[in-house]
Amino acid sequence: MVRNKDLFKRVIELRKQNLSYSELSKKLSVPKSTVAGWLQTQPWSTNITLELTKRLGKVNARRIVLMNKARRQQAVDRHNSYRKQAQEEFKQLKKDWLFIVGLSLYWGEGEKTNTGRVAVINSDPSLLKIIINFYRQSLKVPEEKLRAALFIYSDHNEKKMLNFWSEKLSLPEDQFIKTQVLPSRKSLTSRSLKYGVCSAYFSSTEMSVKIQEWIRLLGNELRE
Repeated sequence: MVRNKDLFKRVIELRKQNLSYSELSKKLSVPKSTVAGWLQTQPWSTNITLELTKRLGKVNARRIVLMNKARRQQAVDRHNSYRKQAQEEFKQLKKDWLFIVGLSLYWGEGEKTNTGRVAVINSDPSLLKIIINFYRQSLKVPEEKLRAALFIYSDHNEKKMLNFWSEKLSLPEDQFIKTQVLPSRKSLTSRSLKYGVCSAYFSSTEMSVKIQEWIRLLGNELRE
């Protein structure tokens, strides 16, 4: 039973103006549960609920589109900022032989996708030693951010391979992720992949963008 008939009439009147339960509750200082109790058995009110839900869905969809567009623009702005920083930093960094050697190796061997990962995968321990030193000394990557991954064949001794690469890169074994073991190819293993393949990497969108810019700048200088 409705005890306050005047208030009930006011709820009905405003509901027919397409106000939601929450809006009615706030406007009339009536608990939302009371508003729902008065209106939930009214078929016309149910239609309004469906229409409001549909409208809210469209609003939310537009909001998501706008938010995604804003995020993309923020990412573009960040990347442009990283490139400008890289251009200034290159003036000093290009005087460092390790930076030039490491960047040149990365140009030829490094990962260049837009995943925010800086990585070089190779079977040559000497090359990867230079790369890991490039990360440490030229890029100033914190030691705890460095990672490595091994790709070996089933006829490799995983423990020996892990120990070998750990010593070569001066990187603790607990900073190597799970080793990927491939089916045996004995002739290939004994000839050119004696120690398997190792990926030396770290994650940094900023550094990934800067490296691409440094490579572009180095290429420009070599063409002059």
